[in-house]
Amino acid sequence: MRIFQLQKYRTINYGFNFYIFVFGLFFLPSAFTIGAILLLISLLTNTLIHNKDLIFDKWNICFLVASLLMIISSIIHSSYNNHLNIYNLNSSLSWIGLGNWLPLFWCYAGFKPFLNNTKKRKISSIALLCGSLPILITGVGQYFFGWYGPFEFLNGFIIWYQRPIENLSGLTGLFNNANYMGAWLNVIWPIGLACLIDSNKNIFKKLSTYIFTLGISLSTIFTFSRSAWIGIFIGTLLMYGKRIYRYLITLLILLILVISSTVTSILGTEIQTVLKSFIPQSIWMEFSDFQYSRISIWKSGLNAVYNNPIFGSGAGSFPQIYIHETGLWKGHSHNLPLELIISYGLPAALLIIIPILIIVFMSSKKILLNKNKVSIFDKSWITSLIVLIVSQMYDVQYFDGRISIFLWILVSGSTNILKE
Repeated sequence: MRIFQLQKYRTINYGFNFYIFVFGLFFLPSAFTIGAILLLISLLTNTLIHNKDLIFDKWNICFLVASLLMIISSIIHSSYNNHLNIYNLNSSLSWIGLGNWLPLFWCYAGFKPFLNNTKKRKISSIALLCGSLPILITGVGQYFFGWYGPFEFLNGFIIWYQRPIENLSGLTGLFNNANYMGAWLNVIWPIGLACLIDSNKNIFKKLSTYIFTLGISLSTIFTFSRSAWIGIFIGTLLMYGKRIYRYLITLLILLILVISSTVTSILGTEIQTVLKSFIPQSIWMEFSDFQYSRISIWKSGLNAVYNNPIFGSGAGSFPQIYIHETGLWKGHSHNLPLELIISYGLPAALLIIIPILIIVFMSSKKILLNKNKVSIFDKSWITSLIVLIVSQMYDVQYFDGRISIFLWILVSGSTNILKE
């Protein structure tokens, strides 16, 4: 009888936790504090109930060992690393940087029971999509109507900041810059497409989803972020596959030709002048002004890894290293795996990177290459994860809390897809 009562308690508590988790996702994009608190409550309660399952997860063991190595690296950066003195680095940043990783390993393990079937992943995806509506509205208001705020709600508990759009900068919405905004739009774009495909028989749902996806696509364009443009292209291609790839490839070739003719005079100066008069300067300037070469940045990052391969140079060290070598400032190495290796060394980084790559590869193979019918929301789940990871290869939006939390939620859900 006691065992039955305990099992009954677990079932009731788990259901309640799931709704807390869903509401946390809903508030995450626009009210980060509320969303984070709700997610933390669901995480704490779920950990107490399913603690054994979380500890003995094979991937979580890799992340636990990586956590230990990262802590050791931080100790070394604080006590024994003479390399820090050369670049005048702040060793405390290594400890602060752990906050971007260790709590999120816990999120990966703790949120898995909320994502252990297709229906739960669908509900979670839709909650995130609906919660992103304020981001679209404020972004449109920012770009077209000059809404800059700050806007305060609940006596200042929620504050929306929006920076003025200056010169050729694009739409940023509630994010710090246009690339962060573009990354979030890339994440919800496949979910919007899944809702669109799933709403064929319901006219109201189809119309509202059309408006929503149109808002996402237009907002992505007006971010003027090359990373976001690439992401929406990849997301569309993965979601529709063979049905659309010919049209997308044709459109891509046409866009490359038009942009090339606008930036250079390959088709003559007269055509170039005409194209410049029609295409907004904010768009074609994105392809003509490469002030900082990614290759130069990555080369500097690889040199930093070569100098400190085992324990790294410390979190936040790359900007100081780069400015010492080139005289130019760059906030990060424009590659998340490289940034992680620079910060905490190869052993810790590989214990994080390799499991994620295996999870992505295996889940993609199971869903995207499956000839049998699969859930369109599982397809959007994997697509969002792939697009977000690809974007981290040439930029780093991970350090925005909303993006990093959902990245690990996507990884957690993908692990469940492999088990089903």
